[in-house]
Amino acid sequence: MVATQETLFYFPPPPADDAVEWTANDLGLSNTITRTKSRTAYYDKNLDADPPRREALLQTARAFLRDGAAGQPPVERLAVIHGVTVRVWTNSPHLADFWDENWYSPAEWRAATGQPPDLTPRVTVYALVRVPGQPEAAYYSRARNTIVFFNTAYYGQLKSWVLGAVGRILADEYGIHSVHGACVALNGQGVLYIAPTGTGKSTSSYGLMAVPGARFHSDDWVYIHYTLARRDGERLAPVEIVPEGGPPVRGYRCFRWLAEHPGGRGRLRGLTLANRLVECSLEALDPRAPIVAYAYISEKLFYLRTNLVESFPESAYQILRSKLENVPLVTPAFLAAHRATLDDLVTHLRTASPPAMRAFFQAMPEERLREVLARLFAFDNARAMLDITQVLGRERVYTDPLEPVPLRSVFLLRRDFEDPVVLERLSPEEFIGRLLIGETPEKKREVAYNAYRAVDDVQERQWIAALEAQARQRGAPVARLFWAQPDIPDSLREEFALFEVLYRAADCYGLNTILQKDPSVPDKATAVQRTIRLIARAVQHRPPQSRYTLADYHRLFIP
Repeated sequence: MVATQETLFYFPPPPADDAVEWTANDLGLSNTITRTKSRTAYYDKNLDADPPRREALLQTARAFLRDGAAGQPPVERLAVIHGVTVRVWTNSPHLADFWDENWYSPAEWRAATGQPPDLTPRVTVYALVRVPGQPEAAYYSRARNTIVFFNTAYYGQLKSWVLGAVGRILADEYGIHSVHGACVALNGQGVLYIAPTGTGKSTSSYGLMAVPGARFHSDDWVYIHYTLARRDGERLAPVEIVPEGGPPVRGYRCFRWLAEHPGGRGRLRGLTLANRLVECSLEALDPRAPIVAYAYISEKLFYLRTNLVESFPESAYQILRSKLENVPLVTPAFLAAHRATLDDLVTHLRTASPPAMRAFFQAMPEERLREVLARLFAFDNARAMLDITQVLGRERVYTDPLEPVPLRSVFLLRRDFEDPVVLERLSPEEFIGRLLIGETPEKKREVAYNAYRAVDDVQERQWIAALEAQARQRGAPVARLFWAQPDIPDSLREEFALFEVLYRAADCYGLNTILQKDPSVPDKATAVQRTIRLIARAVQHRPPQSRYTLADYHRLFIP
């Protein structure tokens, strides 16, 4: 398109009207522009409701590959995601490239963990472009553990749907919880943020790295093992229980069975902290020991938003050495509208960043530097495939996908300027209720603050709406009525059985990121700094009060 003064940002035009992806090559190692820049307008996660249609779509994908994939040679790739092997077939160079960057190949998994992966694919993905007669669309079948993408090269949706599909297998078969969140370890104790977009998840997680003793864990997705202690002290995450005289109980169902059968007899198969399967008797468990949650990383490199530079300016140095997706061009109007932000970023990078970084940005003409930085935060969904170890240092980042981090604290973030409560310790009903409703700052609904779960969204939303109506009628919290319902969708039963265990395993808080509303806070930067201090104090000192508001949160800073 031709830029006008009123246009704030725009993308280089496609080389042809039917192009699905094209490379700008004007920033970073590469800058691929995709026609679809967010979730496809049409998607169906309930393909199993219509088996003939499901099989027809799968046949279309296979036939397209067999017939030459429209002249773009397809590639097959395997990735190991928390021990689950996923196979993708794609004829999109961009998707193949980002797939290789993002995930561990079987060889890389073995090198990183010392464990050989099971090479049998549990999830199959067809990510195909230039498929005639098909719209831009995405489909998922739980019964087939298969994902089909037609005519979209946007990597973000592919990545998230794959994580969701893997998550269903891990929860159902292993009791492992897949959580859309960010995690930082503080003095060896994990701090997990679960939040909708726009509430400060990235700002809070990267900001915590300024606190001594911090080590970065995850930016977007976390795998959690909930462990029980044996009497000999070893910890096991239950995978299967075989009760005496009863049918086996597997995956996420194990925890509820144990709660309902105290002193039960039988055998337990579980995963050690090193992810090795062992077996013991139920009598070998220590019933007095608490459940401990351990977090594990999911990605090799982080696929993250380039607007990270606004809250973490030093990331710009490595982002500009990374592969990019959908970073736009900006107009003079955008530069003028964001002059103050750009002034702050340029000053910081040229004066306060590490020496090599400072020299790099000092050598860049200021007009060019301002334009580059503006491009990185102009479009909310511009992305980079970032090696965060190059930003923070390898020693400050978890890189072994099987290195466990004990979770101490969980923060559900929100941003509601009408509510003066800043920090509160959540009750079980508040914790489950907030995740079940999943309200975003835009008043949308995302169960578990995760729009990419591999579930039937429509069915879940309808069921939750009916539960809310019942709760209003009875004057009761939705979480109190949840387990009493006879028709809980399997996907919600699975998700919230595990969130219940998370609540038992960690301190759970609600954090309202509104400190810029405090009259004593002069600017956004100060608000961010105080929020980070607030998080660190809560984690390290477990505040005595259950609730702090704008009027009294300062008490947390008193030694």
